Amino acid sequence: MGGGPYDIGPFRLDAKLGALTRAGVPEVLGARAVAVLTVLVESAPGFVSKRQLIDVAWPDVIVEESNLAVQIHAIRRVLAQAPGGDRWIETLIGRGYRFTGPVSASAPEVSGEREEASKSNLPEPLTSFVGRERDLVEIKRLLATRRLITIVGMGGIGKTRLALQAAGEVIGAYRGGVWFVDLGSTRDNSLVPTMVAQALGVADRADKSLIDALCQHLRDLQVLLIIDNCEHLLGGCAPLIDALLKATSQTTVLATSREPLRVTGEQLYPLPPLSVPAANANITVLQRSEAAQLLVERLRQQLPDFTLTSDRVSAIAELCIHVDGIPLALELAAARARSLSIEQINARLSQRFRLLTSGPRAALPRQQTMRATLDWSYDLLSEDERVVLRRLAVFPGSFTLEAACALASDATIDEFAVIDVLSQLTARSLVIADTSAGAARYRLLETMRAYANEKLIEAEEASLLARHHAEYVANLFDRAPNDFLRLPDARLREIYVPEIEHVRIALDWTFAAEGHAPPGIRLAGTSGPLWAMLGLFSEGARRAEMALAHVGPGTPMRDEALLWRQFGRLVDETPRRAQPAFERAAALYRQLEDPVGLAHTLIYLGRSLARLGRFDESEQALAEARSRLTAVDPPWLHAIYYFHLASLKSLRGDFVAARMANHQAHGLFIQAGDEFTAAAAQGNLANISWALGDLAEAEAAFRGVLALLRASPIKTKRMLGWSLASLVGVLTEQGALDEALAAGREGLPLLLEDGSAWMFIGHFALRAALANRLSDAASLAGYWECACMREQHQRHPIDERTREHLLAVLQRQFPPDELENLFVEGARLSEAQACQLALAG
Repeated sequence: MGGGPYDIGPFRLDAKLGALTRAGVPEVLGARAVAVLTVLVESAPGFVSKRQLIDVAWPDVIVEESNLAVQIHAIRRVLAQAPGGDRWIETLIGRGYRFTGPVSASAPEVSGEREEASKSNLPEPLTSFVGRERDLVEIKRLLATRRLITIVGMGGIGKTRLALQAAGEVIGAYRGGVWFVDLGSTRDNSLVPTMVAQALGVADRADKSLIDALCQHLRDLQVLLIIDNCEHLLGGCAPLIDALLKATSQTTVLATSREPLRVTGEQLYPLPPLSVPAANANITVLQRSEAAQLLVERLRQQLPDFTLTSDRVSAIAELCIHVDGIPLALELAAARARSLSIEQINARLSQRFRLLTSGPRAALPRQQTMRATLDWSYDLLSEDERVVLRRLAVFPGSFTLEAACALASDATIDEFAVIDVLSQLTARSLVIADTSAGAARYRLLETMRAYANEKLIEAEEASLLARHHAEYVANLFDRAPNDFLRLPDARLREIYVPEIEHVRIALDWTFAAEGHAPPGIRLAGTSGPLWAMLGLFSEGARRAEMALAHVGPGTPMRDEALLWRQFGRLVDETPRRAQPAFERAAALYRQLEDPVGLAHTLIYLGRSLARLGRFDESEQALAEARSRLTAVDPPWLHAIYYFHLASLKSLRGDFVAARMANHQAHGLFIQAGDEFTAAAAQGNLANISWALGDLAEAEAAFRGVLALLRASPIKTKRMLGWSLASLVGVLTEQGALDEALAAGREGLPLLLEDGSAWMFIGHFALRAALANRLSDAASLAGYWECACMREQHQRHPIDERTREHLLAVLQRQFPPDELENLFVEGARLSEAQACQLALAG
């Protein structure tokens, strides 16, 4: 079968015209959907692979399969008008699709209706349409059921281009034509009817108003009006559109605006930025990003020989992310590629409004630079809206309504006024609202934030807002220490994780030359549990150290005590640093006569002393902590006591007591809702099975912990890395050396990034020795020995067993002098070099 057109039940498919009609009336189906349907019909009843369909609909573009699914869904929606039509396309799971509906070839026809449908003043597109597949399908679907659709979004987001593409693909569905009206060149509300009349060819008459003339002209016509750039002429657009919709029955309006028209029956379609790739995306993933597709396409317009290679992926991804996937910003950045490399463009994005210029000369002035686009939006705001918008620039990421009210209000704009203004800014697409969770959070795109921050500096409010922000964040976290003792993980993550960027910015400012240290000292202590929850131990410790350097005679003792304890907690994998921090915190809590604070600190002190091999002192610290705990103290404190008591018992080789304490800890952590440390307690139970020689049970237990971590948001790089590295040791003892290496290649890089890889190198050394990489094994053994001595690390009985096994193998293979030389050579390795050697094969 070939050539067409084809009769498909009550439909006619004409591939040459790119149209699907029913009773002579075109269906609202885009060019890509028609292309997909044509291939399926011409291949019927044969099967067509997904790859074939994608190549036809998206030639020379890499897209995700989900885009094809969107087109198939659109086709089925149209075919469903015929009985059973929704089942005419059969899905072959994992393979492709097959058309099973009625098909017959028919002679092409030419009708006056088709000629009528060609009426249009749509401008010819000068560039290709990239991305927005879902948006395009959804707009076309809405056009079939709604009479007023307003595409809303910030300047430069691509509203006009999407409206024109959608209109061009449904032009055959409107017998009276598709007409485009661009209001961007006027600022006079009274001229809106005139500009619409000019587009439609309607003459102004003295005996009736122009609005009445337009209503009369359109009364019996099936017309699509695209009214572009309405935001600055709402007073002219809204009354006209309202009158047209009431006076006609077949007129549809597709408007673009930076805010809603607020006309009865209006269907809003908020247009987000293009999808951006992850910073670490590979070339395949990058090519699925809409922003990257547009950027590469426009780069090739500037540089015809431009090729997307793997060494350019990182720079392309960085650029897409930094300009927020805003199409205009991407177009302007691409225009710079004639004189700057992508890396050079990225390096200058801190001055983005000077860099992102030189748009097409024929474009309106506000479309020629990114600054002019944002100036256009800013100039349309009231003074209160401008004040609030620039003050919101103080937020580095998303923020709550309460935060906006606290920082954007003043003597003239109270908190209730801020709520109203924030709603207006959201409606104008200048602020993005995320209402998917329980409480709404708001944010500015980075480009808008950079613009608003310039306005904040111009208003000489930047320093004052930075101080208020730091104080606000410090006050917000004052309740965190108590919350982390009493609230479940899920609730803690909901409250505190979204605030991490605010903590960073607040701490940066408080300890800067122009800052104010006291709220930073307080915040560095109260935010300590959050750094641990996120696995950001090194960053949290560095920030706590910065705060400790600013502690002085005026620092409240309670703030200092908490700061020392949190610093110790963040460096507790280096017990020689953690132990004196906990000692200092304990002394301060004694002076404060705070039994809960002291008990909490003594528990961690007991852990550090045990890991330094000072078992008796550890037992004393834990015993004192236990004596200060009461039945009314939070279950989490009791859980952490048993958790670290189990650690002491394990190091002493009392595995029966260790197992009992770990079981008690695990139950209490579950009761407290702490999934994070409950998983760690399960890991400790796996360790006990390993220590007792039950390798099969240990392997199963570690794999269970890994499955739990992979499926949960609670995991950190440290916890996942520890579980994988421990599994390496178990598998090595079982002789499963290839499986051990695979687990190590996933886990050891995580631990290297965390800074705790050195603790596990012994297991990799034994694996290397058993794999007959004896020289490498000896070097790794030398590194491990040196690292343990440097960190004053008390080896676990499992590690001692590994060490004895390793030395026995090496001493059988090397003379003493040669072995000693290899140990010395290994001791000179860095942690990164040791990891590289461990994973060599």
